[in-house]
Amino acid sequence: MPMALKQDVFNASRASGHAKPLDLVHLSNQTQGDANLEREVLGIFLTQSQVYLNMMDCSDVETRIRAAHSMKGAARGIGAFDLAELAEEVEHDRHNGYDQLKRELTRVNDYIRSLAN
Repeated sequence: MPMALKQDVFNASRASGHAKPLDLVHLSNQTQGDANLEREVLGIFLTQSQVYLNMMDCSDVETRIRAAHSMKGAARGIGAFDLAELAEEVEHDRHNGYDQLKRELTRVNDYIRSLAN
């Protein structure tokens, strides 16, 4: 599927509320189709995302910014683009958007866990 068409399909499903929290095609491209590596990467994300979230709950502004930045990169790497956008907002706002980010992280992590079933 051409990239522009793929983006149109993604945007349409996102607008309709039917978009998955992960772009599994992106993840597959990142891992060169290696299913074992995908599982490993997603497992690491589950663990690390909680570490980043805990760091964002800290009172030190610099720690929160670094944690949001790290979560943004990790989310982009696995194809959790909505989560990455929220992390970027938190990274710049410094004090806003945590609740929305937490909800999206829960949605992403629940989806990752559902893939193992």
